[in-house]
Amino acid sequence: MEPLFGLLIVTGIAGLARCFAHARQEARRAAEARWRIARPVWQRAAALVGGEFKSGPGQWGDPRMQISVVCENAALLVDHDVDHGDGSVVRYNTRITGTARNPSGLRLRVHEQPLRRSSGGPLRARQVDVGDPALDGAFVVEASSPTLARWWLTPPLREALRAASAYQLTLESHRLTAVRAGLEDDAEKLASAIRAAALVAGRGRALAKELRALSQELGGRLLSGAGTASAEGETIIELEQRGRLLTVEFGRGGKKGPFGTQVRVARAASPSERFALRRRPRRGPGRGASGRAGDDALSRTYALSADAPERVAPRLGEELRREIAALRPAAIVGDEAAVTLVFGHLETRGERIARAIAIVSALAAHEPRGPYR
Repeated sequence: MEPLFGLLIVTGIAGLARCFAHARQEARRAAEARWRIARPVWQRAAALVGGEFKSGPGQWGDPRMQISVVCENAALLVDHDVDHGDGSVVRYNTRITGTARNPSGLRLRVHEQPLRRSSGGPLRARQVDVGDPALDGAFVVEASSPTLARWWLTPPLREALRAASAYQLTLESHRLTAVRAGLEDDAEKLASAIRAAALVAGRGRALAKELRALSQELGGRLLSGAGTASAEGETIIELEQRGRLLTVEFGRGGKKGPFGTQVRVARAASPSERFALRRRPRRGPGRGASGRAGDDALSRTYALSADAPERVAPRLGEELRREIAALRPAAIVGDEAAVTLVFGHLETRGERIARAIAIVSALAAHEPRGPYR
C-alpha cells in the first residue's frame, strides 16, 4: 500500500503542476493579447508628448513597454508592472516615475475621491481643500503644507489632473510617482497623466526660479537652495541695508511648523524689550497680556504681548500701524537678537517682501531715546 500511496501523491502533484503550468501559459497568452492591443496606444501616447517608445520581453519573458520623455523640462519614465498573482490572473499597474525639484520639501498626494487603490506608504500629511470646487469635489489632496499645496496646484495642473483622474500622484522628497491600477489603454489619458506628472515636477523648478529672481530684485544673495533641491525645504536670501543684516527665509518655523516666509533684521536689545504682535483668531479675543497697539484697525486684528507694553507702543506710529494692518502678516516678534515678521504662508512677491523689510527695519531702528539700540 505504501508504494501505491506514494505514487498517488506524486501523480497528484504532477497533475497540479500541469494545471498550474497550463494556467500560467493561458495567463501569458492573455497578457500578450492585451499587450498587442495596448502597444499602439502607448506608441500614440509617446508621439503626443514627444517621447521615445520601447517594447520587448521583460526579465521573465513577459511583454513590456516603456516611454522615456522629457516634458516641461522634467525627465519621466512610463512603464508597467506585471503581477501574475496565482498564475491564472494577470494584474497590471501603469506607472510614471521621475525626479522632481522640490526646494520646499513639500509632501503631496492627489488621488480620486474615493480612492480606488492606494499605492505607497503613509505620507505624513493632512487633507487639504484647494479652493477649486471641481478639484475638491472629485479628488482628495493630502499635503504637508496646505498653503504650499494651493500654490503648487496651478489651474493648468488641476486641469491635467482632472483629465488623468485614474492616477494617484505622489510627491515626496524628490521622488515623483503617478500610478493607476490596470494597463492604460487610452492614449489621451496616458498623455494627460504624463503632463500632470511633469507639471508637478516642474513646479518646484518654478519656485527655485522665483526665489533667484527675488534675490536679484532685493539686491541680496541666496545662501542655500539656489541650485540644488533642499530636503529640509529652506532657502535664505541675505542682504544688508544701512549697515543692518537682513534675511528673508523660506522654510519651516521649527521642525513641525508650516512652510512659509519670514523676514528678519538683527538688533540688540535687553530681555525686557521682548514683544509679540500676533494676528487674532477670527473669533474670540487674542491670548496673552495685551497692550494698546494703536488705532482700531490694528488692535481689532492683532494682540500685542510684551513685558513692557509702554516701551513698545511708541514704536508703533500711525504710519507703521497702517502698514502692518494692510500687509496682514501672521505675527511680528521681537527678542534680544532680532525683529522677525512672519507671513505664515509662502510669499515670494517682491513688493510685499520690501514692505515687510521696511516694517522690521522701523521696529529695530536705532533711536537715542528709544527702547531699541
